[in-house]
Amino acid sequence: MFSTKSSAKLRYVNGKIMKSNEKNKLDQYYTKPEIAKELFEKTVKIISKFDNISEYHWLEPSAGDGVFFNLLPEKNKIGIDIDPKIEGVIKMDYLDYKIQNSKTIVIGNPPFGHRGVMALNFINNSFNADYVCFILPMFFESKGKGSIKYRVKNFNLLHSEKLPKNSFYDNKNNKDVNVECVFQIWSKNHKSSEDEFSWYNNKKNTPFSKYMKVYTVSLAKNRECGKKWIYEEKADFYISSTYYKNTEIVYKFDDVKYKSGIAIVLENNNKNIKKRILKVFQNVDWTRYGNKATNSCFHIGKSNIYEIVKDNIKYIESGYYE
Repeated sequence: MFSTKSSAKLRYVNGKIMKSNEKNKLDQYYTKPEIAKELFEKTVKIISKFDNISEYHWLEPSAGDGVFFNLLPEKNKIGIDIDPKIEGVIKMDYLDYKIQNSKTIVIGNPPFGHRGVMALNFINNSFNADYVCFILPMFFESKGKGSIKYRVKNFNLLHSEKLPKNSFYDNKNNKDVNVECVFQIWSKNHKSSEDEFSWYNNKKNTPFSKYMKVYTVSLAKNRECGKKWIYEEKADFYISSTYYKNTEIVYKFDDVKYKSGIAIVLENNNKNIKKRILKVFQNVDWTRYGNKATNSCFHIGKSNIYEIVKDNIKYIESGYYE
């Protein structure tokens, strides 16, 4: 289950107190049993590669209707919920709970909160656990330097996958609910072997600066920036930062959707390299590189641009793919 309910006082990443807004509160949506079963089995399979899973205790911090809790080993499980729907679950706010046994796997579908802040608090409150395995909002999939996943403390991202369509249902009418989410496994002691480009880890440098400069440009209210590349100078091309389905590069800011996007200025004097960079961005599948939000729209930021360059750097430099 996920909702936005919690008694704890929550704060945005800038430290300001998060105000309650009834219009923005989600209904209580529940994970379908078959989805929970598949995720639980995958969790067991992945963790078993690193540890003897039979030695671990299991904890479900937002037990809800028990869709995850009922899958856990009977003698080694604890369920917690601020508003329990089933027997055998401790009634309390998980943010007030402290894990006693270090050999613990936390699993479930926590409340998300605004932009995933409450889910982040649930992860960070699990600091005594060895693994945290949660259904999370798409904000945790972003690779931008401001991504909420970089505010996870003392855990490494071991596994991440997008959930299939209609993974949830509304408990009020039993109808399917489609919310874009990911399932992630975080580990205290183990790391993924996958090589992922991280703008956050490269924030002190400007990646690929010998080829291009990347600027955020916007005339949206309260988000105005990059006006030099809107009014004074012209970038080589622009990309809208928000879109549905797919998008394409444009050559003037007036064509950028919602008045917010990315401006790319090519720096390299080699005409062939410039042509290849342009070709890459003309043909890229933006649905592959965009960060998909909970409402199914895509967002593009600097990190996505750098990832595209990274994936095509051999072609950009030599004209050939491996």
